[in-house]
Amino acid sequence: MLLNVQELKAAKASSLTLHETIDVAELLSQVPGVRPAGPLEADVTAEPSGEFVKVAGQLDCNLEWTCVRCLTKFEEPLHIPYSESFKQVSKEVADLGEQDDEDFVPFHGDQLELRPYLTDELLLNLPLSPTCSEDCKGLDPETGEDLNGKPERPRPVKIDPRLEALKGWFDSERS
Repeated sequence: MLLNVQELKAAKASSLTLHETIDVAELLSQVPGVRPAGPLEADVTAEPSGEFVKVAGQLDCNLEWTCVRCLTKFEEPLHIPYSESFKQVSKEVADLGEQDDEDFVPFHGDQLELRPYLTDELLLNLPLSPTCSEDCKGLDPETGEDLNGKPERPRPVKIDPRLEALKGWFDSERS
């Protein structure tokens, strides 16, 4: 998604709307537990604001997840609001990259490639532990069967064999 900054600043319109479909299959191939179920749809609006170019919009992508509790696959859309400020700077400053104390992304030249920033935003908004539902019960630690949709059953209390000798400790004090 290439944004021509000079054209944007010279245009009589106050903003420029951009739409692009980005294939993220290769990007997400290195992320465990998630696969794209479709492309990343980026709808953003760029507008000049003094020495900055503000880009804001929405990123949408359908993803296939693997639940970290029960290991079932489920599909869920991801909707990400996007907002970033870019500033045109000299080549030397742009080569330093983004600084922690700045509220903008420096770039050099008349054109700004937005695709890397949009895909980075997607990666940053992926959940660390995706679950198929809030009340997912996961897998039985003994048998490995999926506990979702099954009635609750009492689990026997296991005592660590190393602590078995302490089991009657308080009983012997009372007598």
